[in-house]
Amino acid sequence: MRLATRNQSQEIDELSQKVYGLSAEVLMEAAGATAARELEQSYYPELKTGELAVVCGPGNNGGDGLVLARHMHSAGFRQLTVYITDTPSSSLNQQNLKRAELHGLKIINLKQSPEKLEKLKSSNLIVDAIFGIGLNKPVEGEYLKFIEMVNSCKVPKVSLDVPSGLNCDNGVVLNNCIKATMTISFGLAKPGFFVAQGPQYTGRLRVVPIGFPFECLRGVATSHFLFTEKLARRYLPKRKSTSNKSDFGHALVLAGSKTAMGAGILSAQSAFRMGAGFVSWICKSPMTIDFLKTPEAFYQEYQSDFLNQLHKPPTAVLIGPGFGVDEKTKEAIETLKSLDIPVVLDADAITCCVKFNLFPLPKHWILTPHAGELSRVLNVSPQDIEADRYACALKASKVTGCTVLLKGFRSVLAYDERIMVIPTGNVALAKAGTGDVLSGFLVGLLAQGGEVLQKAATASYIHGRMADEWVSMGRDYGSLNAHDLSDHLPNLLGRLQSGALF
Repeated sequence: MRLATRNQSQEIDELSQKVYGLSAEVLMEAAGATAARELEQSYYPELKTGELAVVCGPGNNGGDGLVLARHMHSAGFRQLTVYITDTPSSSLNQQNLKRAELHGLKIINLKQSPEKLEKLKSSNLIVDAIFGIGLNKPVEGEYLKFIEMVNSCKVPKVSLDVPSGLNCDNGVVLNNCIKATMTISFGLAKPGFFVAQGPQYTGRLRVVPIGFPFECLRGVATSHFLFTEKLARRYLPKRKSTSNKSDFGHALVLAGSKTAMGAGILSAQSAFRMGAGFVSWICKSPMTIDFLKTPEAFYQEYQSDFLNQLHKPPTAVLIGPGFGVDEKTKEAIETLKSLDIPVVLDADAITCCVKFNLFPLPKHWILTPHAGELSRVLNVSPQDIEADRYACALKASKVTGCTVLLKGFRSVLAYDERIMVIPTGNVALAKAGTGDVLSGFLVGLLAQGGEVLQKAATASYIHGRMADEWVSMGRDYGSLNAHDLSDHLPNLLGRLQSGALF
């Protein structure tokens, strides 16, 4: 799914008008009318039994709200009040306010009668049309009161295009924001719906067409994409009945040490679970009974000529989980640069690259940092990274020279000016070891062939989907352990491959 930033949305709007002859008035009429139909279909019981309030700002988003109100009134929903926050600042908004008055809608001007804001509390449903995608500064003054009042009402709230107060590019709340039950977005969804605070304020997302030409939507160079279940199915490896283990690659895992054996176990097991035909596990510790937990793997203790000790050449490599930040890890990373295969750098390997200044890396490699690890790469605080996950992931891909999978809520993939957001995962993954499982999933997929970006997105989607299903089955967020992910994987992969998921 393509996503459109503020600038890209404005470009789509301008092209639709200048190149395809669709006036701003036609597009606004289509937006309001389409949103009215969506509102009626989604909230018919609430609309039939109580008051509908439409809160309209002074700009074009307010104009969309006025069109919606007029169409709802024409459809027979007469228990309807329009609240105008200020004098319309756009000619289209002024025009639609006049039309609403001519149609006999009940309109309250909050600028003239601020005390009537209290009437919102008697509403059964509230439509938010205060601010659109153009908001780029903190909400303040009277608008803070408007948003606080709307949020205090314990009724469904539907935002038009974007919840008022949300930065549609990065998901950051601009001082305060409407906490929508549902957001009706026009044309394309916005990147900010999926990261930072965006998901908790967007609510259920509905993306509706309003007449933007298909050629226009495809013609604007969008940089942000949403990875979906359909894509995860497409990029999962397929198995022929005549295949053998050599057809599914050889994953080399350099992970674990004397004090962090579990990281190696989790990564190696996960690579096998994801379908790699062979897994070789190299650890900075002599063999102990712990290795019986992964009896399928070929094991060897780390040596400087480790590549020569393998029984066959690897097709993908993972290095880092529990491997230590030292000269040996640095040596191993530099040795791997001689290979023309995908390499996943996680945990200690990322820190080692920072410590020994090993960037840039080959373009077919991938880093999988969380915000804390990426903060060391970019020399900024984790808070700065969380404030704009997209921009930081993209910057990191330029600094490191390779693909970056920034883990967290939500995980973001970046490379070559392209950004992909993974819409799965939750706080159940905030536990030691879950990242080791993800890196194992990723190297297991890469070992079987395919592009780094596609396989990284697929592994991350599946990893997060399992956490979502864990919670959806009524389990506590804090009860998920890392090994539960590998245990649950076969069932999820089976349903993905069969198309049983929706």
